[in-house]
Amino acid sequence: MIVQEFSFPKDNLHYFIGIGTLIDMKVEFDDLFELIELIQNRFEGVMLQFFNSRLILSYNHIFYAAYHTLKTFNLKTNISNKKGIEFLLYIAASRQIKRALEYYGISMQQLNQGTIDFCIISMNTDLEIILKDILCKINVKERNLELAKKSYAKYEIIKEYFGINENQIKVVLKSYGVNFDDIQSNKNGINYLYLAIEDLICEKMVLLSLEKISNE
Repeated sequence: MIVQEFSFPKDNLHYFIGIGTLIDMKVEFDDLFELIELIQNRFEGVMLQFFNSRLILSYNHIFYAAYHTLKTFNLKTNISNKKGIEFLLYIAASRQIKRALEYYGISMQQLNQGTIDFCIISMNTDLEIILKDILCKINVKERNLELAKKSYAKYEIIKEYFGINENQIKVVLKSYGVNFDDIQSNKNGINYLYLAIEDLICEKMVLLSLEKISNE
């Protein structure tokens, strides 16, 4: 499990995130829902959510979504009354629960393959204890979350999902002092494109949170 600690004093937030993949699973959807409820009832303030990482750009994509999830609950501007659903909404940068579940919720294919990605958010340093409890409850193993390697194909798929156009990418690259046309032949070009689209995804999450506030 990959573990990161985050502290944002201005937002009164200090928390820990654990992300990983459960393997060798032989469970049904209901088993996972029951597990989420059990873990969240047992460990105060903890969020456990399973997700599909196919359209996850980077670890930061997950970390940003977790931050906005906790911040909205602190400010009482959350869209959903469940942190796990709020987390998926921010990963998807969408107010539509159906869309978030369709693209980032766990799928039957994942269940059949016996491999599911997870995220744990806790205010305490108890992530390893929580993970051990999860592994024991459903008798599975765990490995670090491995996102697909950077590629132009994945970049295009994620760009299309988020409705990001080439002009937006060019503007962000220009702010880095990078010319879009120059990176086409640059071996580090894909890294710049990933940074640009990550910034734009983060911007969409911010706009989503502001949209909720402006509607009140």
